[in-house]
Amino acid sequence: MYKEILASVARLLILLAWVGQPAFAQTDREQSRERPNILFILTDNQAASLLGTYGNPDIQTPNIDRLAQEGVQFNRHYAVNGMCSPTRATLMTGLMPSQHGIHNWLDDEMMADWPREWSAVAEFRTLPLTLKNRGYRTALIGKWHLGQPWKPSIGYEYWVTFTDGHTVDFWDNTVIDNEEVYDVKNRHIVDFFTDKAVAFINDYEGDEPFYLQLNYDGPYVNPPTNLGPARNRFYPDYAGKTFPSFPRVAFNQNLIDQIMNKEAHPPFIIKKHLEALAMHNDPATMANVASQNTLVDDGVGQVMAALKEKGLDRNTLVVFSSDQGNFYGQHGLWQHTVVTTPTNLYETAMNIPLIVRHPTVIEAGQESDALLAQYDLPATILDYVGIDDVTFENSPGRSFASGLRGGDSLTGREMVFFEQEETRGVRTRKFAYWERIPGVGAPELYDMELDPGQQNNLVDDERYRETVKQLSAALTGFFGRYADSQYDLWQGGIAKGSVVRPNMFKKLYGDSWSTATPLLPPFSE
Repeated sequence: MYKEILASVARLLILLAWVGQPAFAQTDREQSRERPNILFILTDNQAASLLGTYGNPDIQTPNIDRLAQEGVQFNRHYAVNGMCSPTRATLMTGLMPSQHGIHNWLDDEMMADWPREWSAVAEFRTLPLTLKNRGYRTALIGKWHLGQPWKPSIGYEYWVTFTDGHTVDFWDNTVIDNEEVYDVKNRHIVDFFTDKAVAFINDYEGDEPFYLQLNYDGPYVNPPTNLGPARNRFYPDYAGKTFPSFPRVAFNQNLIDQIMNKEAHPPFIIKKHLEALAMHNDPATMANVASQNTLVDDGVGQVMAALKEKGLDRNTLVVFSSDQGNFYGQHGLWQHTVVTTPTNLYETAMNIPLIVRHPTVIEAGQESDALLAQYDLPATILDYVGIDDVTFENSPGRSFASGLRGGDSLTGREMVFFEQEETRGVRTRKFAYWERIPGVGAPELYDMELDPGQQNNLVDDERYRETVKQLSAALTGFFGRYADSQYDLWQGGIAKGSVVRPNMFKKLYGDSWSTATPLLPPFSE
């Protein structure tokens, strides 16, 4: 009898063990299904001021405007840098450029010299890998520009990108579609990426939620693709218009001086300055830029329609933003913050759109002036979907998910920080201030309430002496707390990939200073 009881208990324990493991796994799957899908749409070089919902009267963006009407629009969201690779790295890691090491766009001309499998941020915790490890199906469709593109990286499973880092031609590209490489000819690459995103949504049948990163490479706002008339279906709608929102000012004197002293710069930089001169005050270029913004907007509309038709739109968190802005005439500039020497951190390039929509949770029709930065987004997304067991180590970011849910007001920060190689800046609600490595350039201060166009540098005005002192101390304190010495360009650190003017850093730190593409052990949990 005793042996029979023991045998029965043993059988029961075995049964409980057998049944128990799937039961716990089922609970995990159920929890995963309860989490919303995530669609993160990231555009390329799109200043907030280029969108209708942010006040542009000349450019038609009805789908993005509708997205804002159905969610919350943030008016004071800032990029950490004026170039695409550093900002994209920050959006994946929550780290500043002086922490993840990417300070400039990763120069395609150097790609052949990088390790074939090099990924610029693989050694850090990243947003897609964290989501993948917690039950999300992850996909990247669009521009990568964070290292070699040949295979999925940092936690992405589904992978569609092009072989170049940056946009060379909207109409003639070679793409990597998971394991297949083929040419896309006579097709605008923005339309191609839209179709791939729509197909991904239409084909989605999984029990697990998805994280889809849709990285459009438009509107771009750079030559040669945005110089002169455009080849896209929306250009005729804009040809011949006057575009009052595009500044008509003299070409920037700093760029003129560089062109005249062209032996001081590589031919590539001088070529870009001459292209900027050709774009300046050119109505065809303005119509081109406007049409590329509308083309991207059309893609956003198609993707949102696919979500709705699939019955997924009400349980999908949609985040819309840009890597950073580009100038389109402001201060006599076109292209990036790096075109001036020293580099600049003007508002047009740093103030970028951020729209967040989730109809079952986020109240529609909100506008917020909360001061936020790109390093806040990774923590916010994880918090919003209920992932609270990890943090992005040493990140200055903090979550504002509670405000999205209505749990508290979206108050934001007192100040946000950004950096562009030799230039570091801080933005408060009232002031924009930046300074340079000693000996490279002078600091600048702008009162953004009295001078939103940033025409009057107040740094030498005695009335603002205390303000300069306080903001300079804030910069020193922030980067003293967060910068990693190996990537701190202000302390002789290196940069990954490339910088715009390597000779400047060689002059500062010696001829042995150089950029690097280290193949570091990948992050794992």
